[in-house]
Order: sequence, then structure tokens, then C-alpha cells
Amino acid sequence: MKATFICGLLGAAAVMLSGGACVGLELPEQDDAGETAADGTDDCEDESCASHELRGELILFVNARLSDEDSSFQSHLPLDEAGTYVGNALYVYDPNASCEDGGNACRVSELGHLRLDESLGLISVEDNSLRKFVVRDLAWHPDHGLWAASFDPLNDEWSISSLAVDDWTRTDNLIAVERWVIPPGPAESPSTDPCYWFEAVSGLGFVGDELLLGVRGAGSKGLVTEGSLLRVDRSVFEQGHCVDPSDISQDPLYYACDVVCEQWCSFGSRIGVAGDVIEDLDGAGASAWLRSEDDNAMPLERNEMQTCPVPEPGELSVADADDIYLEDVVRGDEIDALARVDGQLYGLSVLGKVYAIDELERTVELVDDLGPLFPEQGLRLRGASEITIPAP
Repeated sequence: MKATFICGLLGAAAVMLSGGACVGLELPEQDDAGETAADGTDDCEDESCASHELRGELILFVNARLSDEDSSFQSHLPLDEAGTYVGNALYVYDPNASCEDGGNACRVSELGHLRLDESLGLISVEDNSLRKFVVRDLAWHPDHGLWAASFDPLNDEWSISSLAVDDWTRTDNLIAVERWVIPPGPAESPSTDPCYWFEAVSGLGFVGDELLLGVRGAGSKGLVTEGSLLRVDRSVFEQGHCVDPSDISQDPLYYACDVVCEQWCSFGSRIGVAGDVIEDLDGAGASAWLRSEDDNAMPLERNEMQTCPVPEPGELSVADADDIYLEDVVRGDEIDALARVDGQLYGLSVLGKVYAIDELERTVELVDDLGPLFPEQGLRLRGASEITIPAP
């Protein structure tokens, strides 16, 4: 009998807990038809145990912790086939939900985990690089679907991934992943994708139909070095994947076929995106939550929001400060995710603090804390997006 350890949150339909739990599930053996064997135990008499009740406008976020707690989060949980894994967990969160016990556990439900398997390429399975594959941010659009900024630490490669959730009302989704890795090139070449040489990709969001990628101000070996928003050309992905001549593995399911990124807005030297990108309040540009990499550019303990107007074709936008900021920020627990729900902008920090950001009054207020719902050291929130799950 196979044992799988799942760190999750039990919703209102399941057993109520005051916080998160790592539950050791003994998965019952299945017969050839896929049904539970007679000697297995099944606490659920219907589908309710694998569903959640959160509906309407919600926040979707990713826990970038690797899924195997027993490895001190240094690897993902393996699937049956060698080199395949249960990846990062995605959650939905309703900041407006009221819990009967006065807590906040009912506001959050697990949506499922990424399925990291041969669909990402047999070479990635064979080289075991999927065991650390991680999602760093999310972006959802009602017409264009769910996207992620993703990273392959073992090969040191950034990518854009499309994620497919089978059923938004269930908690046990195995979420399919299709990725396109940013193609490599010489740092000094103007034809090299500007995203390739950045050290830290840190934000993703839709502005209208445009998918924008945010990078920190930590610098780049390439020609574009300042903290920036970059437009992602999703039409490149329609070409499929291409073998890169410099790739010694000649992987046919790895690299995008052309340049993916184009610089869209600049925040200047040593200042860049702390965690996320979102359409601004007026729908006329992109707002981003920023941090500094140099005390001389902006105090390191200060984070602030700036907004970029949509640039003219072929032009580069320059950001304007919004006079919305936090001071005395703990480095490593910055706001790393932005989402607007029912007109209210929320910022979520790496360790799960939730802030209400008033874009008119220019205030930032702590309103919730999701950290205690997860096992100790079990949450590294690295990106979010607003989504809508229709009511039945």
C-alpha cells in the first residue's frame, strides 16, 4: 500500500481544523477497474470530500514550497514513474468569507497540485530536473486561461507555462503543465531574448489581453538591465517547441521557437518588481509592487507601488510612483502577489500576510494572515491572480 503525505487545508465540508495540517493518507489499493478494493478504507460516501464551496471572485495563489515536507521541502513528492512528481500546490482564497468559528480556515481551499510528468518531455523526466520545478507567479484571464512564470533550478532556466485545471470546484486536481523555456543567446546580442539573462523573474499578470512579466532590479548580463515589465508574445507558443542548437540534450519539448519577451516598461536602475503585476485601477496601464536592490536607489526596507501607462507601439513606458507604500518591510516577506477582488486590491506576502490596498486613499492595511494555516515553514507564497468560479 502506497502512502502519500499531503499538506493541505480542510474546507468547511470536511473536518474543521483551527489551522493547516500535514495529513498522512494511506491510499487504498485499487482493483483493475480502478475502484477501491474491499479492504481499503474510504471515509467519503460521495464526491463532497474532494470539492470546495468557494465561489465568485477569488484569489488564486501558488505555494512555491516543494511538495515533499519529509525532504525539508528540498524535492517534490514522486509519482509512480521515475522522474515524475507531484508539483506545487495551488489554492483559492476568499478574503471576504466569514467563518463560523471566527477564524480564517474556511476562506482557503486547496485546488490541487501540478502534475510534472512526461508531458514536459522525456529528457526532463530522465534528467530528474522536474523534482525541483517551481512556479513563481500566476496570471489568469477569462479568455486566455491560466499562465505561470516558472523556473527549472537544476538547469537554471526561466519559462512561461500554461496550466490546465480540470475542475475549479475540486480540491484534488492534478494540474497539467505545458511550458516554453526562454531560448538562450549571447548576452551582448540584440537578438537574444531580454528575459533570458535576468537573475530574478518575479511577477506575471494580464493587462487587457497582454501578458506582462516582471523582473527585479537585481541586474542582467544582457543588454536590458533595469527592473522592468516585459511583454510576453504568446503567439510564439503557437509554433510549439524547437530544438536549440546550443542544447547538448537536443530536447524537442523544452525551448520556445523564437524571442518571447519585449521590454514594455522601465522602473530604472536597481529597482524592480518585488512580486507581481496587475492591471491598474483605471484599466489604462499596469501597476506593480516594487522593491529596491540598492539603498541609494530606494531604502531597502521600503516597498511601493508604481504604475506604467501603456506604451505606444515600439516605445518604452516609464513608471510613475503611486504614493502607495510600506516601510519597515522585512526582507524576504515582501508583498509578492496582487489580486483585485470585488474592486478591492489585495497584496499577499511571501509568508501569507494579506494587506488591503486602498488605491484612492493610498493606504495599506494588514487584514488577514494565512501563514498559521500551513505547517511550520510550509508556505512560500510566490504569486497570485484573481479568478472567478461561477456559482452553481
